[in-house]
Amino acid sequence: MADTSLPPPALTRGRRAILLAGLPIALALIGFGVNAWIQGILTGLAGHALVGYPVVVSAPLTDGQARLSTGQGDVQVRAGAGPRIQVRGRLAASFTRAAFSHQLTPQGLVLNPACHVPIGTCSLKFAVTVPAGPPVTVHTSFGNLTASGLHGTVALSASSGDLRASRLAGHIQLHDAFGSITASDLAGATRLVNDSGDITASGLTGNSWLQDSFGNIDVTGLAADDVVASNNSGDITIRFARVPRRVNVADSFGNVTLVLPPGATSYRVSAHTQFGSTAVGVPQAPTAANVITASDNSGDITITAAEPPGQPAQPYPTPQLDTPR
Repeated sequence: MADTSLPPPALTRGRRAILLAGLPIALALIGFGVNAWIQGILTGLAGHALVGYPVVVSAPLTDGQARLSTGQGDVQVRAGAGPRIQVRGRLAASFTRAAFSHQLTPQGLVLNPACHVPIGTCSLKFAVTVPAGPPVTVHTSFGNLTASGLHGTVALSASSGDLRASRLAGHIQLHDAFGSITASDLAGATRLVNDSGDITASGLTGNSWLQDSFGNIDVTGLAADDVVASNNSGDITIRFARVPRRVNVADSFGNVTLVLPPGATSYRVSAHTQFGSTAVGVPQAPTAANVITASDNSGDITITAAEPPGQPAQPYPTPQLDTPR
């Protein structure tokens, strides 16, 4: 019987080019799949191969002050009963033991935790107690910082993590570079500074300095005589719990909103914006003892009074609108 099967197609130059062009793509897809499979296995193993251990450190004060810093890890700080700085930590990493050392320097106690794992989990957590009363300074480079119940002079700073503070009293300074600041129930002179994140605060009692560059400032329940707030590329919103004496607010590329307490208190208001609108809805008097100064470059300015609880809004005159021509 004659062979009627067709011969295989000739491997022309064009077909050869197509095969050569498709080969790297096929190999890349195979490699990607294998890599994903390996990564999945390693990730699964990492979750079941944690190596953890506790650390305990006790250190004296430095020049009568509680000073502590850490390069990595989350830190929680609170006031304790003893005369020394007490640190209790838990370090855990996948496959290998996390490294840890500490040293007492002229600048204070320095913690040096580190994980050397390419994949998996790295958990570095510290609970710190400091003596109540002496000045406290705490800094974290790569981690979150939380503090509560401290009194006196308190300076807290974070470089690449969030900063949370509550129930602090005295002279308070909070500074963050690339995270957010969240604060509540701060009593005393307060300075909150952020470089690239939001500032959110409530229940501040005392003169306040608020400064941001690329985030929003949002404060609720502020009770202070003197308030200074500035921003570059974010909004400023401040809701007052009591009538302030002097308020100075400046923004460049965000909106300014000031909400004053309800009532008939008069204010000496100076509000100017270059490329926005201005609305003032509080009683004004040129000789008022309470002074509000607000300036902006490319945002709106709104100064109003909160409505009394359970009552209609006060019949203040229609807000003055100042729109550039």
